[in-house]
Amino acid sequence: MKMKKYRFILFALIFTLFCGGSCKYEEGQRFIIQNNSEQEVMIVNAWYSSITPGCIKPTTKVEYEDFIHSRMIKPRSEKNFERNKFAEYMMEHPNTILYFGVFYRIDMDTMSCEEFKQKFPLKKEWKVTLADMEACDWTLVYP
Repeated sequence: MKMKKYRFILFALIFTLFCGGSCKYEEGQRFIIQNNSEQEVMIVNAWYSSITPGCIKPTTKVEYEDFIHSRMIKPRSEKNFERNKFAEYMMEHPNTILYFGVFYRIDMDTMSCEEFKQKFPLKKEWKVTLADMEACDWTLVYP
Protein backbone atom coordinates (compact mmCIF):
# COMPACT_ATOMS: atom_id res chain seq x y z
CA MET A 1 0.00 0.00 0.00
CA LYS A 2 2.85 2.39 0.86
CA MET A 3 4.51 1.66 -2.49
CA LYS A 4 1.32 2.66 -4.37
CA LYS A 5 1.17 5.88 -2.40
CA TYR A 6 4.77 6.75 -3.34
CA ARG A 7 4.13 5.88 -7.01
CA PHE A 8 1.15 8.21 -7.01
CA ILE A 9 3.17 11.04 -5.45
CA LEU A 10 6.00 10.46 -7.95
CA PHE A 11 3.52 10.40 -10.84
CA ALA A 12 1.86 13.62 -9.63
CA LEU A 13 5.25 15.33 -9.31
CA ILE A 14 6.38 14.27 -12.80
CA PHE A 15 3.01 15.24 -14.29
CA THR A 16 3.20 18.68 -12.68
CA LEU A 17 6.73 19.26 -13.93
CA PHE A 18 5.98 17.95 -17.42
CA CYS A 19 2.80 19.96 -17.83
CA GLY A 20 4.17 23.14 -16.31
CA GLY A 21 4.08 24.99 -19.61
CA SER A 22 2.41 22.76 -22.17
CA CYS A 23 -0.73 21.89 -20.19
CA LYS A 24 -1.35 25.41 -18.95
CA TYR A 25 -4.69 26.94 -19.93
CA GLU A 26 -4.19 29.75 -22.37
CA GLU A 27 -6.95 32.34 -22.06
CA GLY A 28 -6.74 33.49 -25.69
CA GLN A 29 -7.52 30.04 -27.04
CA ARG A 30 -11.07 29.67 -25.79
CA PHE A 31 -14.05 30.04 -28.06
CA ILE A 32 -17.57 30.28 -26.66
CA ILE A 33 -20.89 30.28 -28.48
CA GLN A 34 -23.83 31.35 -26.35
CA ASN A 35 -27.27 30.15 -27.41
CA ASN A 36 -29.97 32.53 -26.15
CA SER A 37 -32.70 30.86 -28.19
CA GLU A 38 -35.28 28.25 -27.21
CA GLN A 39 -33.92 25.79 -29.78
CA GLU A 40 -31.06 23.31 -29.75
CA VAL A 41 -28.58 24.67 -32.27
CA MET A 42 -25.85 23.05 -34.31
CA ILE A 43 -22.63 24.90 -35.11
CA VAL A 44 -20.83 24.36 -38.41
CA ASN A 45 -17.76 26.08 -39.74
CA ALA A 46 -16.14 26.93 -43.03
CA TRP A 47 -12.61 28.04 -43.71
CA TYR A 48 -12.05 30.97 -46.08
CA SER A 49 -15.59 31.16 -47.54
CA SER A 50 -19.21 31.47 -46.51
CA ILE A 51 -21.23 28.45 -45.33
CA THR A 52 -22.46 26.84 -48.55
CA PRO A 53 -25.64 24.83 -49.06
CA GLY A 54 -25.15 21.16 -48.37
CA CYS A 55 -26.26 18.34 -46.16
CA ILE A 56 -24.75 18.42 -42.68
CA LYS A 57 -26.55 15.28 -41.50
CA PRO A 58 -24.07 12.54 -40.53
CA THR A 59 -24.68 9.18 -42.19
CA THR A 60 -23.98 6.75 -39.34
CA LYS A 61 -25.21 6.63 -35.75
CA VAL A 62 -21.66 7.00 -34.39
CA GLU A 63 -20.99 10.03 -36.62
CA TYR A 64 -24.35 11.51 -35.59
CA GLU A 65 -23.62 11.09 -31.87
CA ASP A 66 -20.15 12.59 -32.29
CA PHE A 67 -21.57 15.50 -34.31
CA ILE A 68 -24.22 16.19 -31.65
CA HIS A 69 -21.68 15.96 -28.84
CA SER A 70 -19.17 18.27 -30.48
CA ARG A 71 -21.48 20.77 -32.22
CA MET A 72 -24.81 21.05 -30.38
CA ILE A 73 -25.64 23.79 -27.88
CA LYS A 74 -28.73 23.41 -25.73
CA PRO A 75 -31.28 26.25 -25.38
CA ARG A 76 -30.31 29.11 -23.08
CA SER A 77 -26.79 27.80 -22.57
CA GLU A 78 -23.31 28.10 -23.98
CA LYS A 79 -20.63 25.76 -25.21
CA ASN A 80 -16.98 26.36 -24.58
CA PHE A 81 -14.89 25.03 -27.45
CA GLU A 82 -11.79 25.53 -25.29
CA ARG A 83 -8.43 25.12 -27.04
CA ASN A 84 -10.13 24.01 -30.24
CA LYS A 85 -8.70 24.05 -33.71
CA PHE A 86 -10.56 27.27 -34.62
CA ALA A 87 -8.96 29.34 -31.87
CA GLU A 88 -5.54 27.81 -32.39
CA TYR A 89 -5.73 28.39 -36.14
CA MET A 90 -6.82 32.00 -35.68
CA MET A 91 -3.97 32.67 -33.25
CA GLU A 92 -1.47 31.31 -35.81
CA HIS A 93 -3.11 33.04 -38.82
CA PRO A 94 -4.54 36.37 -37.56
CA ASN A 95 -5.65 37.63 -41.01
CA THR A 96 -7.68 34.55 -41.86
CA ILE A 97 -11.45 34.87 -42.01
CA LEU A 98 -13.45 32.02 -40.52
CA TYR A 99 -17.17 31.45 -40.89
CA PHE A 100 -19.45 29.87 -38.30
CA GLY A 101 -23.05 28.98 -39.04
CA VAL A 102 -26.03 28.13 -36.84
CA PHE A 103 -28.71 25.60 -37.74
CA TYR A 104 -31.54 24.29 -35.62
CA ARG A 105 -31.06 20.66 -34.66
CA ILE A 106 -34.73 19.94 -35.36
CA ASP A 107 -34.19 20.94 -39.02
CA MET A 108 -31.21 18.63 -39.32
CA ASP A 109 -33.13 15.78 -37.69
CA THR A 110 -36.39 16.12 -39.63
CA MET A 111 -35.31 17.14 -43.13
CA SER A 112 -33.91 14.77 -45.71
CA CYS A 113 -30.55 15.74 -47.18
CA GLU A 114 -32.21 16.89 -50.40
CA GLU A 115 -34.75 19.02 -48.53
CA PHE A 116 -32.01 20.44 -46.30
CA LYS A 117 -29.87 21.40 -49.33
CA GLN A 118 -32.87 22.95 -51.08
CA LYS A 119 -34.18 24.97 -48.10
CA PHE A 120 -30.76 25.45 -46.47
CA PRO A 121 -32.16 26.64 -43.13
CA LEU A 122 -29.11 28.61 -41.97
CA LYS A 123 -30.23 30.75 -39.03
CA LYS A 124 -27.10 32.87 -38.58
CA GLU A 125 -23.61 33.16 -39.95
CA TRP A 126 -20.62 34.89 -38.41
CA LYS A 127 -17.65 36.04 -40.49
CA VAL A 128 -14.79 36.64 -38.05
CA THR A 129 -11.10 37.41 -37.85
CA LEU A 130 -8.79 37.23 -34.86
CA ALA A 131 -9.42 40.93 -34.19
CA ASP A 132 -13.20 40.33 -34.22
CA MET A 133 -12.87 37.46 -31.76
CA GLU A 134 -10.65 39.46 -29.44
CA ALA A 135 -13.11 42.39 -29.58
CA CYS A 136 -16.01 40.17 -28.46
CA ASP A 137 -13.86 38.38 -25.85
CA TRP A 138 -14.00 35.13 -27.86
CA THR A 139 -17.78 34.84 -27.38
CA LEU A 140 -20.34 34.71 -30.19
CA VAL A 141 -23.97 35.10 -29.16
CA TYR A 142 -26.99 33.65 -30.97
CA PRO A 143 -29.43 35.20 -31.82
